[in-house]
Amino acid sequence: MSASLRLGQRYAPALTGTFAVAALFLVWQAAVHWHWLAEGFVPSLQDIWRAVVHLVHTGELQSNLAATLISSAWGLAAGLLIGVPVGLLMATVPGFERIVAPVVRCTYALPKTTLIPLLVLWFGVGGATNVIVIAVTAALPLIVYSLRGAREVPRVLLWSARSLGTSRAGLLWRVVLPAALPQILTGTRVSLGFTLLVAISCEMIVSNQGIGKLIGQYGDQGSYDYLFAALFATTLVAYGLDTLLNASTRALLRWHETAQRHG
Repeated sequence: MSASLRLGQRYAPALTGTFAVAALFLVWQAAVHWHWLAEGFVPSLQDIWRAVVHLVHTGELQSNLAATLISSAWGLAAGLLIGVPVGLLMATVPGFERIVAPVVRCTYALPKTTLIPLLVLWFGVGGATNVIVIAVTAALPLIVYSLRGAREVPRVLLWSARSLGTSRAGLLWRVVLPAALPQILTGTRVSLGFTLLVAISCEMIVSNQGIGKLIGQYGDQGSYDYLFAALFATTLVAYGLDTLLNASTRALLRWHETAQRHG
């Protein structure tokens, strides 16, 4: 295979994505220019860009975006600390799944924002309520993916470890967790998208800071250029985080496969 062909295959997805975004922007601008959509509700890209510049200049975008990312990070971290152990224990401890699975299934189907009124009564308006809702949202996919990953561990590995006298805790830490790592990382990526979505939803309802609060504020004011500016900035940051996590996952899995071969 020639070097140019390999280079083309390597960058083809990025180029395709770039062309798709450019086409979307062209259609957007054409729709505004020729009034295909309701006038006043869809601002031009120039107006959105001016709004972004103004929000950055005043610091309003950075401060609210930071608040959203901080609450999302705390919620995702709590979800990892809860979801991964619960999923692994469901797969390895007899009887534990029968106790926990009904709760997980019921909570999975529940819209998480419905917890907000109750949590506001308990913890008040602000960060704690948001983090708890985000943590519950993040934990559920991690439970499912950790359970799936633990169940896919080859039985021969478990039998070999037990025959060498490995304790239950050692089996979980040294065998099950490393073997389930690919599924856990996939669950983390799924949870990341959910955490940002729920964080913004919570901020629109009960928070006095964050991107969700900013979107709700400008929507109520009818300042749609600023609303879309906040949306575009959030989308760009979310895409960057997902890309970073995806690259980190690939690097970690390459290391994981190498360690498995030489371990």
